Amino acid sequence: MRRYPRRGAVGVISLVAAVAVAAAAVVAGRAGAPDLAAYVPLPGLLALVAAVLAGVGAGLTLARPRRDDRAALRVLSWWWVLAGVVLIVVSMWSATAVLLFLADTAPDATKRVEMRLDAVKTGLTVGAGAVGLVALLLGVRRQWLGERTQAYQEYDADERRVTELYTKATDQLGHDKAAVRLAGLHALERVAQGNPEHRQTVVDVICAYLRMPPVPAAPVDGEPGGREEAIDPQELQVRATAQGILRNHLRWSRSEPVRPVTFWPDIDLDLTGAWLVKSAFVDCRMREARFGGVRFEGFARFDRAVFEGVAVFGGTLFAGRAAWEEANYKAGFEGAVFKDEVMFREAVFALRADFREVVFERTVFFDRAVFKDRALFRGTVFEGTALFGATAFEDEAVFRRAVFGGGTAFAEAVFATAPAFWEATTREVAGVRRSWPAGWREEAPLDDGSGTAPLVHEVLADGEGGGDREDSSSGDDGSGATRPVPEGGEDVEDVEHPDGASPGPYGAGKVPTRSPGALSLRDDP
Repeated sequence: MRRYPRRGAVGVISLVAAVAVAAAAVVAGRAGAPDLAAYVPLPGLLALVAAVLAGVGAGLTLARPRRDDRAALRVLSWWWVLAGVVLIVVSMWSATAVLLFLADTAPDATKRVEMRLDAVKTGLTVGAGAVGLVALLLGVRRQWLGERTQAYQEYDADERRVTELYTKATDQLGHDKAAVRLAGLHALERVAQGNPEHRQTVVDVICAYLRMPPVPAAPVDGEPGGREEAIDPQELQVRATAQGILRNHLRWSRSEPVRPVTFWPDIDLDLTGAWLVKSAFVDCRMREARFGGVRFEGFARFDRAVFEGVAVFGGTLFAGRAAWEEANYKAGFEGAVFKDEVMFREAVFALRADFREVVFERTVFFDRAVFKDRALFRGTVFEGTALFGATAFEDEAVFRRAVFGGGTAFAEAVFATAPAFWEATTREVAGVRRSWPAGWREEAPLDDGSGTAPLVHEVLADGEGGGDREDSSSGDDGSGATRPVPEGGEDVEDVEHPDGASPGPYGAGKVPTRSPGALSLRDDP
């Protein structure tokens, strides 16, 4: 409801002023006040002003607050009635007064009488014209009301049609036949595409369907299988279609300068606890994304995705298993941009985690996460705080060329192999606290004025440099750090080095994939 707290006060003031002006008109009439102009008596003018003030005061005092609905109907206000009356009176009076003044200038008395009669007739004609103008305005208003009513009837009809389609489609999602559920999903997609105001609602329904437990397959005696094998194959198709609808309408590639027609902006995803199969959100853009507790079967791709709001991946499991197909599965976030906080707390990556070239503009939580395969953070930019407290890396942890612009915390992080921070840099920020894995430290900022400081590797005095023994033949390079080399017979994997760059301390372009005496890590929950 709209409130007008000052209306009453203004109305009372107007009424008081009207009474005062009316009293002044009475006094002027009794005192025989002279006319302001020919045929413009002062008492009459004061009486007209008093009438206008009284009408304004009564209207403001008695007016009711108007409802702020979809488009509030403006009832014909007393303002317009008063304005019409004033227009008619003023126009008729003004025309008559001017013409009578001109008639008085005629030298002939007979002519003067004729001109006065004509002045009165003309004044009445002008008044009739003003009445006609007011009637025309009322006709225009009546036409506007008719068109408004027609527009609202069409709008209500469209809303009823959309509601019926939406209700029918949601009913189809609960059907026991997969074909009917597929039809319901496509019907919802059509509703959302044609009605932008209902897109978030449709997305919420699709997310709710994906959060529900999947339909199990009929049991087969003597054929045990994983969870994905226990799901009805037709249900897998329905879920793949639901994920495809979300993917297709959230995708806007950075290579496309113009937003696609099928793109749905400002969409929030809530897939908390869902079970997703072969999820591909490549080049997708979304506002808030909640994937907490999600189990990703097969690959999970978020390459070049943009998260405008908070992104939650806490407790997520990237299982990477799909019995019906063999592929090189991974949890891919390559080139993604997280504009707000993102949480991977206690997430389990059973497959390769690819965070190359990702930009974290605010705090990112990886505390207590488990990486069972390679964790790639090559070229990743951490603008905010990066928290890796008690994180378990059961395979390689590569932070090559990573940039840390905020605080860092690797306290109690467990590494099965020596972490690789080659060519990683930090940015000098006042009041920021940073902690690094054992064997790595932050150098003083460079002299180029950029505030950038490199990370350097050094072997601890007690020989715990990531489980690698020192190579006495390599000697001291003058910086106080010696180069460790992998134990003989260890598996190694190539790591790219730019042309002309010196090889890392694990050999030319090599890092160990296992080190002796690796700490025991917790099992897959």
